Amino acid sequence: MNDSSWRKRWRWLCVVLSALALAWTIALLWRAWPELRTNLPRLHAGWLLLTLVGNVVSGYLGFEAFRMLFQRMKPGAYGRLHLAHLYFTAQLMKHLPGRIWGVAYQSSSGDRASLAEWVSITVTYMVFTTGFAVWVAAIVLGFMLAAGWGWFALIAGLAIYVGGLHPRPLNVLLALLRKLPGRAFTRLGDALLPFIDVKTNYKMCVLVLFAANWLLYLVSWAGYGLAWPDLTAADGIQLCAIYTVAWLAGYLSLVSPSGIGVRELVFVLLAHRFPADAVAGLAVFGRVALLLADVLLGVVFSPFHPARMKTTDIE
Repeated sequence: MNDSSWRKRWRWLCVVLSALALAWTIALLWRAWPELRTNLPRLHAGWLLLTLVGNVVSGYLGFEAFRMLFQRMKPGAYGRLHLAHLYFTAQLMKHLPGRIWGVAYQSSSGDRASLAEWVSITVTYMVFTTGFAVWVAAIVLGFMLAAGWGWFALIAGLAIYVGGLHPRPLNVLLALLRKLPGRAFTRLGDALLPFIDVKTNYKMCVLVLFAANWLLYLVSWAGYGLAWPDLTAADGIQLCAIYTVAWLAGYLSLVSPSGIGVRELVFVLLAHRFPADAVAGLAVFGRVALLLADVLLGVVFSPFHPARMKTTDIE
């Protein structure tokens, strides 16, 4: 079987799996609809609005973390507003038609960095985002089991972060990347070179921005718990940790735009001990809130399209 035939079969498999996940999620939502319809009028609009505000602020802090990584790899290429336009437009495009098209837009509109550099920056950001998502979920779920597990997850994650940005493990990682076939891995290794000698204050700034981004997102879900009948703020935070695991599954599965279907399915399965109507409702509200936050931020920064490089700039 040649590579082209294998890729076509893989794409069709991804489409089928995504469709099945979405269909199952819709079926579960349909089953919970009677209870959901009863409780919807009882929702507290003020807490839901506060949750949306929290999602917007959290989304902006995510951009500031991205900007710090970008500036390290391509210093001085763009100002904050122009880079925000490229970042949030790509965030919108991940919902439809898909994340890869967002990177393509960044490369074509933000031509002060090449496609390979945009891919490298995006992959680096995804690594940080994924790592912090796992860390946050592990802390919350650990404290749900016992305080000791929660503290262990907190300290272990901090140790991994500090140790991971040490020159020795980074050099080992770069050496491994250069041994992998394909120019993409070599370019990714080259893009990561600026992180070998980062100062402590830079590491702390990145840590604070990512931690604040996820902490605010976590607290925002407490608003879901307070808004939903018969749930508490603690329930909302626990559901956020579960949703983060589901978000991670959708984020890493490139089978559908923004992990649609996959994220909701994983969330429903993992949150089975909570009321079915609350899980179904929050599966929808969680995605809608993230989408609205991306739309609002995308609209705010849409006027700041960066100017294309002139021939004299290139020369």
